[in-house]
Amino acid sequence: MTLTDRRPRTAALPADPGLDTVLATVSVIARDGLRGLTVRAVAAEAGITDAAVRQRFASTDALVDAALRYALDKSASVFADIADGSSLDHFVEHLTDLVARDPDLQVFQYELMLESRRTPRLDPHVKLLYATYIEATSQALTRLGITADEDLTLLVYSAIEGFIMHQLIAKDRPATERAIERLRRILSTAR
Repeated sequence: MTLTDRRPRTAALPADPGLDTVLATVSVIARDGLRGLTVRAVAAEAGITDAAVRQRFASTDALVDAALRYALDKSASVFADIADGSSLDHFVEHLTDLVARDPDLQVFQYELMLESRRTPRLDPHVKLLYATYIEATSQALTRLGITADEDLTLLVYSAIEGFIMHQLIAKDRPATERAIERLRRILSTAR
């Protein structure tokens, strides 16, 4: 029996075997950190052979690159969903769902950020993450009718990062929701 066979039957497996490998990479890094990333660990998580991983991805660096692209695409769509309703209430409602939907994706990104302090080759990845999220935050604020300069955008982004980290670590969604509600009230005066 493979790990894939043990997954809940309610969750549909990705049709793209490369995506299954990328999702396994995210899970391995979220669980074991970047230093725990091996082809063998990804293969075991995905329920495939080491050779199948190597056939799809030339190295663990290629796995990290693909997982980062996935994380950016997935998170960008979440930011778009957050701002989609063009209301601050919608914005607040969806922030806590960001973590609840896929905590491993958030942990994966934090692992990259922290490891970049020790591994300079990850700097471009982390800078891309930050630039993407800062831009997404700015666009979300604009869609919400808030004129955001660089400082306000960074403040809101930093608050969001803090909310996400709090919910991941403290696992106290009601407290996170109360704090986000306070941010919503503050932002409503910035229009």
